[in-house]
Amino acid sequence: MANTLERRLDEHPAWPANIFKLELEGADIYQDRTGEILSDLLDNGEVGKTKIPLGGSDIPFVTRPEDPPPEPDAEIRAATREFNQFLRESSDFAELTAYVALCKVYDEIGADITAMDVLPKGERPHRLNGIDNELDGFMQLRNEYIPVEVYNGADYLSAGGKYQQLCDYSIDEQPMSNPLLINRRADSDIKSRVRAELNGMVIDTDVILGCEETHSDLDAVLDLFNLDGIVQLLPPMTTDSGTDLVGADYDNAVTNHPGLIRPPAELAVAADTLPDQYVRRIRGGVQLFYVNSFYRSASERTEWEASLVLQEIYNLLLRIGGMTRQVALDMGWDEFTDSYGNVKSANQRQEMILDQTRDYIQQLLEERVLVEQNDQLHARRATHPQQTFSF
Repeated sequence: MANTLERRLDEHPAWPANIFKLELEGADIYQDRTGEILSDLLDNGEVGKTKIPLGGSDIPFVTRPEDPPPEPDAEIRAATREFNQFLRESSDFAELTAYVALCKVYDEIGADITAMDVLPKGERPHRLNGIDNELDGFMQLRNEYIPVEVYNGADYLSAGGKYQQLCDYSIDEQPMSNPLLINRRADSDIKSRVRAELNGMVIDTDVILGCEETHSDLDAVLDLFNLDGIVQLLPPMTTDSGTDLVGADYDNAVTNHPGLIRPPAELAVAADTLPDQYVRRIRGGVQLFYVNSFYRSASERTEWEASLVLQEIYNLLLRIGGMTRQVALDMGWDEFTDSYGNVKSANQRQEMILDQTRDYIQQLLEERVLVEQNDQLHARRATHPQQTFSF
């Protein structure tokens, strides 16, 4: 990391710190780690820092350790301003792509899941006990409401403002409301808290999406900052009826032309335009969300314990791929007993619990949340929504 920063500062007197962190994600060094390293370099006097007002905000830059610190040159100022403007302007398109991916999942399994539905961005106060915030999307699975938030920015999300927004959408009453956050990358704290405290889900897509039609001149900026692998520009999303949508006209369609984006099949066809891994992560998140809901609907102890075994199995399938039913049951049981210290008595009831788990597996096969090929179970066309860190 220090060597990469040295090369950047050989070419320019100052380099945008947050964009540098984002660049290093392309090398699997995530921002919890890059933040620590930058702090160490600053404390050791190996680099300096400055803040420059650009586009209405003070933007941090890394520099040589000089006093006063050098300011960014005109090329870097302009490129930083343009990139930050792109982030602000791409939020509508990101909400559209998330809705497209959710529509794709609905198109695949919606007929098999009781009361499943997908809705675009908008206000849903009648479903959220009077909360009239505009949601970025909305889902229903079984007897649970799922308000969807989408974050398409460069920040590495932690349990701050976005988490508090998700807390507002978490409702324990029936029907329950459990939030879903679709973002580029979040830290382990917000993921665990959304899961444990809100019964929700965080999906890391690892990509920032924009529309090439509205940001056709961004390629030079992405090349300069080495962000081609992090930011992807896509063509407009084309509906089943042949209408092209970018961010602004998606907003307009929500209010004035809802037939363009409903029912979900209208936009499910556009999922072929999205990055495959993006769709697989969102598919994995939705399907895991559904599997996790078995725990909340369990009516007695055996169902509750079997649903926890099922969660362990599905997480394993999403992370490491296919396995036979018996291997899945064995590994799921081991993970269950390791993870939950208060289930020692479950060992005496193991076969009863695993019989219920087998019933759940069969249900998921019938609903196509699981598939079985060559005697191996697979999470259908999905990747785990929260990849482990590589650094």
